[in-house]
Amino acid sequence: MNKIISRITSVALLGTMLTYTVPVFAYTKEETVYSKMNQNGEIYNTIVNSHIKNEEALQTINDISDLLNIENIVGNEKFTQNENQLVWDASGSDIYYQGNTNKELPIECKVKYELNGEEIEAKDIAGKSGKIKITIEYVNKDKHEEKIYGKIENLYTPFVVVCGAVVENENNKNIEITNGKKIDDGTKTILVGISMPGLGESLGISEDKLEIPSKVEISMESTDFELGNIITYVTPKVIENDNELLDEINKLYSKVNTLETSSKQIEDGANTLKDGVTTYSEKSQEFNSAMKQVSSGVSSANKNYEQINSGIGKLNESSKTLQTGAKGIADGTKLVSTNIATVSEKLQELKAGTKELEQGEKSIKDGLDKILVAINQIETQDNTAKIKELEQLIATNESTIKTLNASISKLKEQSEIVKDETQLTTIKAQMQTNQNIIKLLEANQKANKETLATLKKTDASTIKQLQDGLKSVSEAMKQLQTGTNKLYNGATELSNGAKTLDAKTKELATGAEKLYAGTVQLTAGTKDLSTGSNQMKQGLSQLDTGAKELTKANDQLTQGTSTIKNGATSLAEGIQKFNSEGVQKICNYINGDVKKVTKRLEKLEELSNEYNNFTMIDGKNEGSVKFIMIMDSIKQNEQVKEEAILQDKKEN
Repeated sequence: MNKIISRITSVALLGTMLTYTVPVFAYTKEETVYSKMNQNGEIYNTIVNSHIKNEEALQTINDISDLLNIENIVGNEKFTQNENQLVWDASGSDIYYQGNTNKELPIECKVKYELNGEEIEAKDIAGKSGKIKITIEYVNKDKHEEKIYGKIENLYTPFVVVCGAVVENENNKNIEITNGKKIDDGTKTILVGISMPGLGESLGISEDKLEIPSKVEISMESTDFELGNIITYVTPKVIENDNELLDEINKLYSKVNTLETSSKQIEDGANTLKDGVTTYSEKSQEFNSAMKQVSSGVSSANKNYEQINSGIGKLNESSKTLQTGAKGIADGTKLVSTNIATVSEKLQELKAGTKELEQGEKSIKDGLDKILVAINQIETQDNTAKIKELEQLIATNESTIKTLNASISKLKEQSEIVKDETQLTTIKAQMQTNQNIIKLLEANQKANKETLATLKKTDASTIKQLQDGLKSVSEAMKQLQTGTNKLYNGATELSNGAKTLDAKTKELATGAEKLYAGTVQLTAGTKDLSTGSNQMKQGLSQLDTGAKELTKANDQLTQGTSTIKNGATSLAEGIQKFNSEGVQKICNYINGDVKKVTKRLEKLEELSNEYNNFTMIDGKNEGSVKFIMIMDSIKQNEQVKEEAILQDKKEN
């Protein structure tokens, strides 16, 4: 829904004071309805300007109109009138004519004034000082009864209303506007507000779900309050050609069932996880209890064996002195042989590991090369959508500014040849309005262009940094592969040398064994007993330490398991709540409310397309209409109603 409102807002602001492009029929008729309002929003004069675009260069144009006091305001083309039937002697030219009407506008304006929180009449607020608040409420009166899924609903033609005012900063501060924007140039503040009266009811959306504005509030702190004209622009052409959005909403329906099924699977999985973690937590507590008993037994055995080991140590010392020299030689050569054998084995492992490292490095290098190739093929598209959108917006603004400048030039030419003061006043007012819009668009252009440049520069810089980094890593991998090859060759040479050394050391160890064989037999019993006792003591000590650490770790594991159990339970409950209160409601909403909104949008688009005139138009021709309402200014010591910017041409 936010996307819809965003599109409506963009079209309304850019379309202000502009005409629409329409298909070519026999002719097209564009109407601009100008109404003058008093300070309370009551209309007291309405003039309609009609422009017949003679695309076929017809010599005679048959037109219909219910306007009063019709007269040609641009050319010298004559016409004959029979009630509402008009026949123009066009001679291939466009026709511009004007007339009065007493018809009621489709949009009603109500204005309320407040001073320091108290309501005050418009005639009394001029010259006052204090906190001023002006509430401008728009009411859509173009209601239609349409059938939506078998039920008659009230829908309103989707008008977008844009109002604008200029407030001088000299006597006013803290100037604010709701549902709009403000532009402060230091001397004055330009206010632009937007509303869409009737759209909320047409879409069937309550205000607590989505508030669609129907009024604009202007507030400020003033000294000697005065206010110039408030100008309101109204157009019905804002929802047309949005079929892309409706198609996307229709695609959403097909994905709702998938969302619902997937959410149920997640809920079932969370429940299974909760059951598994609960069982694991119970078994962990049982294991923890048994582990504490084992740890206590190991600790007791370790303390008692210390006395046994002390006695065996004393027995071994007396026989150990006898064969110290021989045993030292035998143990030394044996240890050397063992260490050399171990070195040989480790060198073999190093050699094999180096080979595997070499293969791994090659795989990494190949992968990096592939990534670099892929990176080089990447086009900087991270911000493509944003860049394209900004480029289109910039192009649209440029076209709009060009159109307005052309309109100003044409109006200037007309002002030089028009003699009538009323027409001259009208043309100058239109030129000033166009110039104000150009200033707004040019200010917007600068920001858009700066944003576009930043987006383009950022994407290119990021890809370049990534490419340079990958190239550096690739070069480093080449150097690493070279070093690994040298390591493999060195490991091979060391392994071969270690094998030869191992064989010779074993021969030396055999001779040493024969030398002290006798002494070894004498002390073998006590030595083996002492060695075994020490090993057993160390083993018991290590087992005791390990059991204590294992018990401590298992305590932490048990506590963690309990936390996981609580988390899994909370997760299962949370997912169940998310599924029932979140996903299910979303699915029900999409299959219910969103479908209804989609149907209403289709009907609103039809109403927008059908509203193509205010006075009268032949059904075989195409038309468009826009409304401009000008509210009287508020001035001190002035109670006389201002003249309309566009008035009826006075009688000669």
